Amino acid sequence: MPLLILVFLLTRPAMAVAPGLIGPLQALLQMLPQMLAALAALLGSLLTNTYLRLLARKHLRFLIFLCLLLAGAGGALLYSGMDHRVAVVATPTATPPGNGQSWISFRGSLDGGGSGALDGQPLSSKPATRWIHSDQEGTQYFSSPVAVNGRCYIGASLFKPSNSFGAIECFDAKDGKLIWRALTRHPVFSSPVIANGRVYCGEGFHEDNDCQLYCLDAQSGRKIYTVKTHGHIEAAPTLAGDKLLFSAGGEGFYCVRAEDGKLLWQTRCGHSDSSAAVAGDRVYVGTAYGDNAVVCLDLNSGRKLWSQPQDLPVWGHAAVRGDQVVVGLGNGTFGQSDPHPRGAVVALGAGDGRALWRRELPDSVNTSLVLAGDQILLGCRDGFVYSLGEQEGRIQWKAACGVPMLSSLILQDKTVLATGGDGHLHALELASGKEFWRYLVSDVPCEASPMLSGNQLFLGCGNFLECLGP
Repeated sequence: MPLLILVFLLTRPAMAVAPGLIGPLQALLQMLPQMLAALAALLGSLLTNTYLRLLARKHLRFLIFLCLLLAGAGGALLYSGMDHRVAVVATPTATPPGNGQSWISFRGSLDGGGSGALDGQPLSSKPATRWIHSDQEGTQYFSSPVAVNGRCYIGASLFKPSNSFGAIECFDAKDGKLIWRALTRHPVFSSPVIANGRVYCGEGFHEDNDCQLYCLDAQSGRKIYTVKTHGHIEAAPTLAGDKLLFSAGGEGFYCVRAEDGKLLWQTRCGHSDSSAAVAGDRVYVGTAYGDNAVVCLDLNSGRKLWSQPQDLPVWGHAAVRGDQVVVGLGNGTFGQSDPHPRGAVVALGAGDGRALWRRELPDSVNTSLVLAGDQILLGCRDGFVYSLGEQEGRIQWKAACGVPMLSSLILQDKTVLATGGDGHLHALELASGKEFWRYLVSDVPCEASPMLSGNQLFLGCGNFLECLGP
């Protein structure tokens, strides 16, 4: 019987994870319970043999020492995989910061085509680094920051050799001083939304399951409630009135009441890692991982109104204007291009999902779109920023910003700001794509999308959270 248990444990399939996102020690730690159980089953099987049982008694001290050594090594491995950070909860002040500013969706606009800017104040042509935050733990920032009401909020990820964790953090927008840190069980790829004195943000990367949507007090970081899912919440949630909308991987799309997190509806519309675009009483989302489609849901019930299949995964967030929905497509993943890269931007009818036009691109479109007059602005993994015409998707201009181009754009008046794969902040002319100036912000590609608040630019890049401006 012990031998049969051993065979079962060693042949039992492990949970699948995204390749390249989990380290060797993390994989070993996940397999440790099975390995220990297999070792125990093997010892039980061997000790049923009389000769081996006598041999074990003869070398009992050595076996005890070996067991203690293995237990110590396993304990050290488990300890190294624990999160030793301490949550920081701020003390509410007598005069809390105002809540007049809000950021209710990714890039700041419910229609999905937002400019990434809070107000109309421009960034100077020669921005200086106002402050940089990094910590000794080596926290990384894939989340996009949100700076409102004098504070900067962002999701953080900490990857250790044997485990990974996350946090939602709040900094003073003036000097970068940490105000509070709320710890999460998983790394945070999702970007926060801020409204009514609250912070809403998800957790989890693609290989993570059983992730939560967090609702925190914006002043103190205190947890108000969480919404548990069996999936992962990579995209930023969207706040539409009293409804909080978010995707949860293979579980599809959720809608909860923003006040208390009560589930209003859940629709399994395919694997979605997309933020929602909302226009009227309709919600537009993209799906991927074999479920490639653009999906339209009823805001009040979650009922699927239409679904338009696509030949490529829908990574980018939809953008809606009038009777047209525009979305980016592409193969590969966020982490790497496909060996035979393909990408496209498609426009569909908002009412019925019928195809209007399609523009092929050399690689995947992972960024959100910016709707600027009759232009559609986007970044492509091939390293270029593109401007497409709104009616037929004709390429009006393109500008090189470094491979890969994963960061969504900012539009300030007649200037497009792009943090590119070359680590530079590029300022491009909206009409022509001509580069006005560039500023080196990092020696690694900038993957998180920046935000312009007032005349300051906030961005996470690798291990740093930076603020540029006067």
